Amino acid sequence: MLRFLKSVNRRAVAVERLLAGSLVLAVFVVVLMQVVLRYLFERPNPWTSMLGAALAVELRTHFVFDQLVGMLKPKLQMLARRCSTALVAALAVGLILFGFQLVDLASSQRSPALDLPVSWIYASVPVAGFLMLLHIAAALDTVVGSRAEDQR
Repeated sequence: MLRFLKSVNRRAVAVERLLAGSLVLAVFVVVLMQVVLRYLFERPNPWTSMLGAALAVELRTHFVFDQLVGMLKPKLQMLARRCSTALVAALAVGLILFGFQLVDLASSQRSPALDLPVSWIYASVPVAGFLMLLHIAAALDTVVGSRAEDQR
């Protein structure tokens, strides 16, 4: 049994190393691509920025003044978190609505150098909006809080 566990463990470690190495390589390529596009071609890649913004919503690092909110009483802290989340949700809805308009406007355009649809670039906007709303919806229980927290 122990031999079997060690064998499974070795394989798991091999897979973990492969995945971790692949992810580090992917991050390296994305950052390198962003630097090259931004500084050599003066055309930043909107996908990295928009996906980063969506991830900031998941990690709750979006628009919040931690030091200011931390000085408030618990009820006001919860209210500040709710207001911040509501603002981000409204922004996400705006990104979705206006993002689809951008995609529609660019649907007939193609990039001159690569002959790719320009709408692919603008698709990052509504995709990020959907991801933001997904992250907010998944964390509603912590944002809204329980009644016991509200009564404190």
